[in-house]
Amino acid sequence: MKLPNIWSQGQLFAFSALDGESYASDDFTGTLLGDKIGIRFYSGVRRELVIINKSRLPYKFRAVTSDYISISYGEDAYCDIVYAKRHLIIGKTRGVSPMVFVEGECETTYSDNVLIQDTKDGEFTAFYNDNGLFAFAYGKSIPCVLEKIAFAKNLNVQTEIEKKLSFWDKYGKADSPLYNKCLSTMKTQLYSPEGFFKGIWSTPDRLPHKWLWLWDSVFHAVGFRNFDADLAKKLILNLFDIQEDSGFIPHRATSTARSSITQPPVIAWGAYKVYEKSGNKDFLKTVFENNKKFLEWCRQNRKITDKELYTWNTQSDVNCRCDESGMDNSPRFDVAKRLFAIDFSCFMANETKYMKKIAEQLSLCDEAEYFSAWNDNIVNDINETLWCEEDGFYYDFIIEDNKFNTVASIASFLPLFADVCTKERAERLLCELKNPETFYTEFPIPSISKKDATFGSDMWRGPVWINYNYMIYEGLKSYGYEEFAGEIREKTITVLENWYEKKGTLFEYYDSQNLTPPEELNRKGKPLFPYDFTVKYQTVREYGWSNALLLDLLHNR
Repeated sequence: MKLPNIWSQGQLFAFSALDGESYASDDFTGTLLGDKIGIRFYSGVRRELVIINKSRLPYKFRAVTSDYISISYGEDAYCDIVYAKRHLIIGKTRGVSPMVFVEGECETTYSDNVLIQDTKDGEFTAFYNDNGLFAFAYGKSIPCVLEKIAFAKNLNVQTEIEKKLSFWDKYGKADSPLYNKCLSTMKTQLYSPEGFFKGIWSTPDRLPHKWLWLWDSVFHAVGFRNFDADLAKKLILNLFDIQEDSGFIPHRATSTARSSITQPPVIAWGAYKVYEKSGNKDFLKTVFENNKKFLEWCRQNRKITDKELYTWNTQSDVNCRCDESGMDNSPRFDVAKRLFAIDFSCFMANETKYMKKIAEQLSLCDEAEYFSAWNDNIVNDINETLWCEEDGFYYDFIIEDNKFNTVASIASFLPLFADVCTKERAERLLCELKNPETFYTEFPIPSISKKDATFGSDMWRGPVWINYNYMIYEGLKSYGYEEFAGEIREKTITVLENWYEKKGTLFEYYDSQNLTPPEELNRKGKPLFPYDFTVKYQTVREYGWSNALLLDLLHNR
């Protein structure tokens, strides 16, 4: 089995809900350091577990996964690190020395050869090292961390390593480190049932984001369906755990709090893809009943005219004018006026299409007719109002000005994904996708046209996002453009694989020119060096849907 073995700053090291209890409310997740071999853990203060190589032995990484790291030093020295239990890291070494460092004020004491670190903020760590076996524990009291260390002394490190390796034996691909890297990252981003959430739930990246996000959860489920359809179902059903009586589903939530805006509706689409793997109609029934309430809420609250077109909630923040759309800083919203949104309208068209399919699977004839008629109305209004014949392109429409908002973005290709456009209009969209002056960049498909004045390297103002590549890839296939769809798929896989081999991680988005390293791209401003997401978010590393959707592309290639 070819496990991931590339060390890179920012990679996650965490305990997954697949292996036991793991809660966002008292998480102890680490990221790999960039200036030394070690892991920085984020609690009230930073704590680092570092491997000291005093003899400066040459080293080689044998495995760098989300919960197991193995390093060889010279001929006989080594270091193995395992996240064995919640809040407990253990390992074994020869020829090198593990040490723990804590920033800021810290009172250290010893108890039975155990170093206790009290940072005076109600959090404690304890470190034990004896004859090459070590343990590092985190907790909210001295007795708590000492109990974990005592437990660790009775563990067999090799046995714990074999438990981790069993995951790869069951789900991994023997000849694909990239596929296994996706698995590794996806595993870290799972938390146990807690608060609102009745099942295992996922986050976009665990650090810096610890919330659940609506469309992220669906994209994650699309990836997980390939090897654990039951888990994929839970990731979608969690969205109904945070649904309000009105039908509203927030764009993000913790186990105890919900946001006040929503996010692109993609639940029926994702659920149907999971159903294709699981065949579970009880799951489909639950999705149908609850998602219908959500779509009706969208209709009541985000459709502001008689047209069956939908409008995002926007805000005044220039760096995040439309958090609800997922396209935080897209120049589409610089006009700062209410829009008939091409993406929202297409997502609703796609959802009603899949709700019809689900109703048919459940033999709900009246419901199938209801959603078929709803879909027809959306499709008709999109084509009548949002299509510009002169440009051969779909745009948002400025309601108060009664004119197109002629910002050409990646959202305008969603009519392919949602089966909205005629074959003739699909051909014109295909021409634009193949146009090197607009969207056919070195790494297609950029989030905004190269001709746009804002085109660059800042999030939705030029970079490539894997979720949109995935959706447009699916749309191209559905219209019969198999060859070009395959080209988009293969370029996406190749670019992500190349940057993974250089950087050891998969990122939130990528340079459409494929020149600038992902971590150097702007994210609502210039990146900060050295890397420190607690000061400023950069292009997020270990990004959930990049891993999940890449895995789906690889699995179903």
